[in-house]
Amino acid sequence: MKKSKLLILSILTSITLNAQLLKPAAKSNSFEDSLNIVVTDYKNNFTGLQGPILSAETDAETYQSNTCFPGASHCIIMRFHSIVDKSASWQSTLYSGEDYDAAMKTYKKIFDQLKKAKLKAVNGTTSTFEGKLELPDENVRFAVSTFRLKSPDMGYMDFAADIELTSNYDGWEVHLNLYKKKKDTEGGNIQ
Repeated sequence: MKKSKLLILSILTSITLNAQLLKPAAKSNSFEDSLNIVVTDYKNNFTGLQGPILSAETDAETYQSNTCFPGASHCIIMRFHSIVDKSASWQSTLYSGEDYDAAMKTYKKIFDQLKKAKLKAVNGTTSTFEGKLELPDENVRFAVSTFRLKSPDMGYMDFAADIELTSNYDGWEVHLNLYKKKKDTEGGNIQ
């Protein structure tokens, strides 16, 4: 009798362990979670994310961001000295190096992550990004893919996300910029 109970217990344990091993791996939400935090604080002009000041110039101050994307070398908030527009911008450097192929891979990966991101608002609604992948022209050493947040919240009407692939003296960089960018009222284009 004890042997049968032990055998049944052993079989049940084996089935349970195998079932746990066969479960699909959970999708990592760390990019999406960080993105949601930054997008939410856009309505506060990124004040909730603002860390220590990194530099002060005549036309702007640069602050460290308290939230950054996984794998980013740094994330900053820029506050410009403008009489017309007091909005700030948030930027993450996601690649910096000499390898064009690695830079392009990061650029496309961030594009895909933005397209797939589902951002949850406090009221329970979900927002998504819409944009088109812009590839660099061989005569130009940069590309920018611009996204708009499709949200019922009018506070995000002018919110934009740009993924930039740029060339500099040291190689290539990929940035993700989140900021206010007005739409052209006549053609609906982004200014």
